[in-house]
Amino acid sequence: MAKVRENIQKMTPYNPPLEGRASKGYLLLDFNEMTVETSPKVKLALHAFVDSGRVQVYPEYGDLQKVVAEYAGCAPKEILVTNGSDHAIDVIMRAFVEKGDRVVIPSPSFAMEYQAALVQGAEIIKPEYHGPSLSFPLDEVLELLDSSPKLLVLCNPNNPTGGDISLEDVRRILEKAKEKGVAVLHDEAYFEFSGITAKDLVREFDNLCITRTLSKQFGLASVRAGYVISQAQNIQEFMKIRGPYDVNMFAATAIRAALLDAEYSRAYIAEVMQKAKPMLEGFFQKYNIPFYPSKANFLLIRPDHPEKILQILQEQGILVRPRQDVPGTLRISVGTLQDAERFMAAYSGAL
Repeated sequence: MAKVRENIQKMTPYNPPLEGRASKGYLLLDFNEMTVETSPKVKLALHAFVDSGRVQVYPEYGDLQKVVAEYAGCAPKEILVTNGSDHAIDVIMRAFVEKGDRVVIPSPSFAMEYQAALVQGAEIIKPEYHGPSLSFPLDEVLELLDSSPKLLVLCNPNNPTGGDISLEDVRRILEKAKEKGVAVLHDEAYFEFSGITAKDLVREFDNLCITRTLSKQFGLASVRAGYVISQAQNIQEFMKIRGPYDVNMFAATAIRAALLDAEYSRAYIAEVMQKAKPMLEGFFQKYNIPFYPSKANFLLIRPDHPEKILQILQEQGILVRPRQDVPGTLRISVGTLQDAERFMAAYSGAL
């Protein structure tokens, strides 16, 4: 019998609790998705593609790279479109990391970052977010760059804590990382909600690779849509790893339509960040429920009885996400004002 690599055998699959959740009428506040349907123009474009007679044909991407680049504010040669940001993370990890290499991931962080590193057989170093606000461990990260890691992962804003890393600190990290020959993956999955991006540093730092998704803010989670921003020579190397057809035509069609109708997404984001999120923060403050400062479309809370709250919310048809990596917490996705009002009514019953 052929033997699977030992490091793979030691891993456990990443199995998020997804099955059945979307088909039972729950209010889904557990995976930071868009809580309304995607743009009508995306739906029309997907219907048109199905009716085009080209489902049986291999993908042709046309000007997709240019459309993404125009949205992102960079050159097309600095863009790699991927099958979700999970795929983007995996491509970058495969490009830089070999068995036994060190990868620094300030923790807790997004699960796929660990999985991609473990598949490569990496040794993962986990400086911890710390203090009452779960602050980014800047000094420890800078010190760890002296230990010759191959890759540093920065999730900014961080998932699941919601905290950010200032761009001044990102620059300090990039400068030292470049000096030490360390690649930096800057995960910007929540960029549209936070406004935080290192994009303007790409031309200056050839060790910087930015990953983004269209799942959460454009409602494309089911078709898997993401991209990488990096210097052109890095993108050329990443294209050797990404397969020629890894991005399917449903995703390519949806990406183009979503970005050409970005105003639909902006209106949703404004409601989430300027109305619904402040309302939820006020609710938690009123009832003395601790939560961590967040720049993203979610809040990590620390209620007195998280298991009981989780159960009562589920009985009321609302799903939120318990976070074992920050014991005693629940992560609450922020949706529309209507979603926030339904959540607060259910939580009030739990109180």
